[in-house]
Amino acid sequence: MKQITPNKHGAVKLLNCFDRNCEVPCSFKFGENFIESTPAKFVGIIGMKRIGSRKGQKLIERFNLKKFDENVLYNKLTKKKIMETIIEVMKKKKRRTKIDDEHVVCLIGFYLCCVLFFGDKNASAVNVKYLAIVETYETVLKVSWPDLLHEHLFEEILKNADCPSNVKACVPYLLILFAEHTPAGLIQKVQNNEQKIPRVGRWDVQVISDFIAGANMTELSVSVCYYLVYILFTITLKIACVTDIYT
Repeated sequence: MKQITPNKHGAVKLLNCFDRNCEVPCSFKFGENFIESTPAKFVGIIGMKRIGSRKGQKLIERFNLKKFDENVLYNKLTKKKIMETIIEVMKKKKRRTKIDDEHVVCLIGFYLCCVLFFGDKNASAVNVKYLAIVETYETVLKVSWPDLLHEHLFEEILKNADCPSNVKACVPYLLILFAEHTPAGLIQKVQNNEQKIPRVGRWDVQVISDFIAGANMTELSVSVCYYLVYILFTITLKIACVTDIYT
């Protein structure tokens, strides 16, 4: 999934369609039509699985910032520093242990936290408190990421309702959610990836953002009869089946 920030005009325009009256929970309003967001839709689009508990917020709230020295500027770590650490561990090659490999998994998770999920509005740095959900390999597996990310996203939207460009969350997901609810062919999908699973691989978020930037959102024809039902089989850690139902 390409990186895009709420500073992009199309993303801001979409965030401005958020239904503050909450006629439909976690939804965006286009004229008389609504597009509702749910953790289940997040799962189907991004490809994450709802496993483990939903205690992520408590982990974040309880995280002890005193673990870090004064070199962490404003309690943030930059994506550059995170990537440098990943490369440093990977360079060990033959000397790398199982613990090192688990550290890489956690660091990659933290990098995603920075560039997609919890980063600042420029997606260049992330507060160290989010290390709480990637602190150990076991923690990564125990947290239900779709529920945590979806909850955080809409907390950010509500908190920044008067200035949506300040939303620090998974904005690319919202762009893809919007595209999934538009009539077929209205927004061009990535060539040769039209049926890709998970669905995030079907779309170029910049193309979606550019479309929204030039669209009249109040007159937009949203497919109100379009439903996404995501069926996950838990035999393996991978998505076994994703089913679309059209009515």
